[in-house]
Amino acid sequence: MLKITCYDKIKLLSLFSDLTHYYSLTAGYQPQWILGYFIQDIEQKIPISIPYSNQFTLPTLNISSDSAMTIAHIDFDDLIQFPNPTGGWTYSYDSSGWPGPFCGFRIDTVVNRISFVFAYKKVIKATYPNPATTRYQGRYRGRIYKFFNNICPVVIDYDEKTDWVEDLASLENAANEFIGFYIENGISESTLYTGLVSVGLIDGRSYGSSQYVNHWVEAHFHGNLFPAMLFPGKAYENYNDEQTDNLKALKAMLMLYNATIFSDPEGRIVLKNKDAYTSAIIDIDADDVVSLVNKRGNPEKPEINCLDILAGDTTQLQSRIKDYLIDFHDSKWSCEAVIDQLSKYNLSLQSKLRIQNNIYAITELERNYIDDEYKVKAWLL
Repeated sequence: MLKITCYDKIKLLSLFSDLTHYYSLTAGYQPQWILGYFIQDIEQKIPISIPYSNQFTLPTLNISSDSAMTIAHIDFDDLIQFPNPTGGWTYSYDSSGWPGPFCGFRIDTVVNRISFVFAYKKVIKATYPNPATTRYQGRYRGRIYKFFNNICPVVIDYDEKTDWVEDLASLENAANEFIGFYIENGISESTLYTGLVSVGLIDGRSYGSSQYVNHWVEAHFHGNLFPAMLFPGKAYENYNDEQTDNLKALKAMLMLYNATIFSDPEGRIVLKNKDAYTSAIIDIDADDVVSLVNKRGNPEKPEINCLDILAGDTTQLQSRIKDYLIDFHDSKWSCEAVIDQLSKYNLSLQSKLRIQNNIYAITELERNYIDDEYKVKAWLL
């Protein structure tokens, strides 16, 4: 007896859900590459060819400059406060400190990524009248926000406050360690002083900054929230050879962009936007409509935490995408229909149907070859 198991190629993705991939491209991955690498990893496991077709176009969710998102906030007012109560001491700022913070964006054009950098060195001078005494304290604050997926930061912190010392020379080691923090993270001292910019542009997305003098600085984002390049996995954060589940990366990509995948009649796996409907309309004869039920869409809240698999803190990205997806689904009526005669109609996902003078777009499709019927779920357009 010969036993043959046949799979729709789309089901191979679930069958090989345990496969992992080392996502490490420094400039990130275009959305279709996430699917492509998953397929490639499957093809390395079994002798099969899995062609795929990219029909996906990057959607737009525009954040206006008037409503720019705050993607970094750094307080530093505590850094410049004098001790209170004074205990008879007089405090001032020594000139060996900086009059204000150095901050701004560093754009790495090689990998097409952007970082927001903050550095502030303050030296407090304390004098006592009798007996005449002088002491110094160094205070240092550093922040590096490395952004992935447009607005998802990996934050590297530096905070140091020295003891009170008798001379400025005793603060040299602390000051050198502070500068060393930036050098270790790829930012030279000259870049820190003269190479940071107040605005930046990556893939048409705009970054800006603002400051409340002696209190805080912020970084802002506006433009298309959907990233042109994705950074799946935590290897980007810890620089380790960390493997990431292919299926989790794929689900995150599909959720983020409101995209879908399906198998076409040629056996290809197709990646496409959910709202990229066909232009032609297929008229369904009334006699072929076995059943039809219309209902107002009331979808469950999207499981947006699947975006956790992406590099950086995805909290703000998840919040915005969740609202976007809820708005997308809440505005739709849906139908469930059974349509007779498979050979009469060439239906596929995202085909447009006209049933009883209403036009629908197919979102789910099953073929029942025994009863010669389509089982259809669709949105009312």
